[in-house]
Amino acid sequence: MTDILTTLFGNLNTFIQYAPGTETNITLPDLNASAIVARKRIIAVISTEVYAAVSATEGEPLDSLRAAMANLTLANQLIFDTVARKKSETNIYKYEVEAMKRGYMENYFNAMDSLIQWLSLQTVEENDESSAAALWRRGRYYVNLSMCKIRNAEQFDALYPIDMSYLFFFRTIPLQRECLSERIGYYYGEVTDANKDSLLPLLGLALVKKIIAKALRRFDVLEFPSSIRNLFDSSTTSRSGADEHAHAIELAAQLDSESDELLISADAVLADNNQTDFSTVTSFNNPDDKIIMLP
Repeated sequence: MTDILTTLFGNLNTFIQYAPGTETNITLPDLNASAIVARKRIIAVISTEVYAAVSATEGEPLDSLRAAMANLTLANQLIFDTVARKKSETNIYKYEVEAMKRGYMENYFNAMDSLIQWLSLQTVEENDESSAAALWRRGRYYVNLSMCKIRNAEQFDALYPIDMSYLFFFRTIPLQRECLSERIGYYYGEVTDANKDSLLPLLGLALVKKIIAKALRRFDVLEFPSSIRNLFDSSTTSRSGADEHAHAIELAAQLDSESDELLISADAVLADNNQTDFSTVTSFNNPDDKIIMLP
């Protein structure tokens, strides 16, 4: 079995630099099982090719990848360490475990945000086919941007705060396509030069609310930026799966309702821009028709 962490970090001292609170009485191979899960999750976002290309670089992208791998590995390993401590009769409380996991996940998301931002903002030469940024642009998430209306994290954040999370933005691209296919895409087809100034802001806000509503029903609460996660009272205390699910469904319903109200306003804008001429039988006369006026 490939020792993933040794390949990426080299030694435990380097690993510790990216993951606070790492036990010094372990070795990197001890964490390999959890690292396999972490690597799979990261590759699902950036692809195997980008992972390999970033691993071969130096500087900011490699630091971000290492931080993401280290913290996600420890978040996965935490449950096994907790069980081992209980077997050795070491007291550990649930709120401590939850706080540690949230800390690791927060570090993971921040690292992935930095990595994806770096990949997205790099200039790629026309004949570049092997750099990490070029490979990222050929990945499934980036390719699907051409079918979206909100095409970067900055636009999304301006409509609905997501802490400029590039990871969250790219993770919701499939949801955005779904929303456009269901209903909102029709409204974008009705945008013209005459109504775009009043219609596009309504559609943009309606779209992001629909996207987040879908995400609330499908993502774990820990996957959301803090600006959304803080809406859940249980996010700062011990987690309760039932409570968090109920809060998520409630917020999703609220956002769906707000989105529908925005689309009703969009209907009003479209109605105001329609022709107000009354249709009569003479409306369909051809220019060549002879019309005889009687005295």
